[in-house]
Amino acid sequence: MMNLLGIASWPDRVEALVERIGTPLQAGKVVAECDSTQDLARAMGLGSLVVAGRQTAGRGQRGNRWADTGADGLAFSMALPATDQPQCSLALAEALVSSLPSEVDASVKAPNDVLVHGRKLAGVLVEQRDGLAVIGIGINVHQEEWPEDLEPIAISLVQAGCRLDRLEVLEYVLPGLVESWNRYTG
Repeated sequence: MMNLLGIASWPDRVEALVERIGTPLQAGKVVAECDSTQDLARAMGLGSLVVAGRQTAGRGQRGNRWADTGADGLAFSMALPATDQPQCSLALAEALVSSLPSEVDASVKAPNDVLVHGRKLAGVLVEQRDGLAVIGIGINVHQEEWPEDLEPIAISLVQAGCRLDRLEVLEYVLPGLVESWNRYTG
């Protein structure tokens, strides 16, 4: 298990963020390590936010795996009311781009990827069933080196010239993501 020391201040900040954003978020949970934030958010139910220090079995679209590099990335999931709008993943990717600091020259690659200079910075996964949408977000934050197979296709915020800690990134992007989702379910 990952050492909690690096994320010791996260629970209080995540709870404050959830309180500030409000409906439909109701509770935030920070875990040092988990298989999938998607699975934890689904188990916690509607209104939950799960943020992981490290995710070991993250999922992407079409059964792809989200590669987590430990303390360098940000992985979180929210369980929100389901929508029947087919473009929800694209709208969330667009909300993610518009919520990033202005020095990050990001764009959306439909249906759910966020790119910088043609390389993947982040991804959005929406899994809907039983009236619940579990929205997973993975963002590369501090990575400066990549495994050989990811080097040409992945980029981090640090590599894009933006230095924020992982929780600051969450504080930047979460309000815009929730606002975007609320437009589809409001």
